[in-house]
Amino acid sequence: MARRSSSSSSSSSRLRYLHPSYYLKRPKQLAMVFIAFVFLTFALWDRQSLLREHEEEVSELNEKLNRLHDQLRTVEERSRNPLKEMDRDEDKDISDIDPINSQRREKVKDAMLHAWNSYEKYAWGQDELQPQSKNGINSFGGLGATLVDSLDTLYIMGLEDQFNKAREWVANSLDFNKDYEASVFETTIRVVGGLLSAYDLSGDEIFLKGKRY
Repeated sequence: MARRSSSSSSSSSRLRYLHPSYYLKRPKQLAMVFIAFVFLTFALWDRQSLLREHEEEVSELNEKLNRLHDQLRTVEERSRNPLKEMDRDEDKDISDIDPINSQRREKVKDAMLHAWNSYEKYAWGQDELQPQSKNGINSFGGLGATLVDSLDTLYIMGLEDQFNKAREWVANSLDFNKDYEASVFETTIRVVGGLLSAYDLSGDEIFLKGKRY
């Protein structure tokens, strides 16, 4: 009987901590409970906030990863079919180009034609044109540096007549069998580079003729 009484009193003493009246009579305990409640609330809220931020960051990273995968696939496809990609670009209608850009293209083309026509008239086949005296000079051994260096530009600009005439000069007149003090740098970038770029663009083996360089 004494044990049962002791057990019930122990149980009732524990239950009193759950009754609001216990804390109303004891302000210190009430304050501690309130502080503990606030602390737990902030801890849980902060945890949820961190979880949301983490989920957002993971989502952003997944989106970036997907974009990178798409870009990588595009690069791989283009590297496998470079000619197909170039053909696709060439098939674009010129009317799709911005009018301002189209005007700029024509201005650049006109400037090239102006310079080329002067070279063709006054210094054809020579290395350079002196614009004031309107005379041609051979600064690089008479290898037609200006002509050869312009081959790729003529081809890219679609100046077919000018390109074909320059091609004929290369086929019939260009001769590396010369005795002169050559500038290796200038000869490489202007003459050899010009011939190789013309071959790369046109596929015409005349620019490799004689493998003479």
